[in-house]
Amino acid sequence: MSAPATAPDASVTGPAGPLADPRAGGRVGSSLRELAPPVLTAFLVLALWEGAVRGFGIRPILLPTPSSIVVAFLGDLPRLADAIWTTGRAAILGFFIGGAAGFTAGAVAARFTWLREGVLPMGVAFGAIPIVATAPIFNLWFSALSVWSNASVVALVVFFPMLVNTITGLSSVAPGHAELVRSLAMPRWSVFTKLQVPTALPFVFGALRLGAALAVIAAVVADFFGGFRSSSGFFIKTLMATADYTGAWATVLALCLFGLSLYGLVALAERRVVPEQG
Repeated sequence: MSAPATAPDASVTGPAGPLADPRAGGRVGSSLRELAPPVLTAFLVLALWEGAVRGFGIRPILLPTPSSIVVAFLGDLPRLADAIWTTGRAAILGFFIGGAAGFTAGAVAARFTWLREGVLPMGVAFGAIPIVATAPIFNLWFSALSVWSNASVVALVVFFPMLVNTITGLSSVAPGHAELVRSLAMPRWSVFTKLQVPTALPFVFGALRLGAALAVIAAVVADFFGGFRSSSGFFIKTLMATADYTGAWATVLALCLFGLSLYGLVALAERRVVPEQG
């Protein structure tokens, strides 16, 4: 009597060992396709920039070449790393504080209609306050030599988009899903964690991606109104005062790389947390 048939083993091996998962290659190919447009665009812009400066004889005081900026960046890397750390820790601290506060306030406001109608205009008002107006105030409150001063400026800038997106996301549950959970008499906390939060995640991460860029901008602007002498903003002021314009651009390059890294971490977390649509 013949042996019963069995289902094919998922871990099929070939002559050289286990066969590779075809989905892994698909994910790598998808990532490369997503990276190709921004990388090619960046190379094109840098090539046009280099050619325009050299071709038109633009002085470095107005606009240095990308190649000279990279040389200055590599030559002053230790000091730039220290400046980015000083500014970056305020940016990261304020990013997390502003994001957490905005999500909490948005979650509470989304629960009560009357509170949402009152909080949104106040959030708009806070979001319209210029950074240059808040930085001196926080310096007075927390001391210009405290990391909490600059972190508070960053937190205020990050707070508003997180507040608005959280309210929008938590309020965007499909009517059919809302009817279903009401018919099942689910506890309110379960509705929040199992239905509203998953629905709001794309909105929340959209605010976090925007906040990642705003956090770096706010931290650097706050540096110009006080803070540590090793900060990026103070470093830029010093280089400009000594007519080292290429060095100032190198600091801007370092800040751009830091901002891209923070944005990339948020995007990576979004990929792991938010399920793919479609």
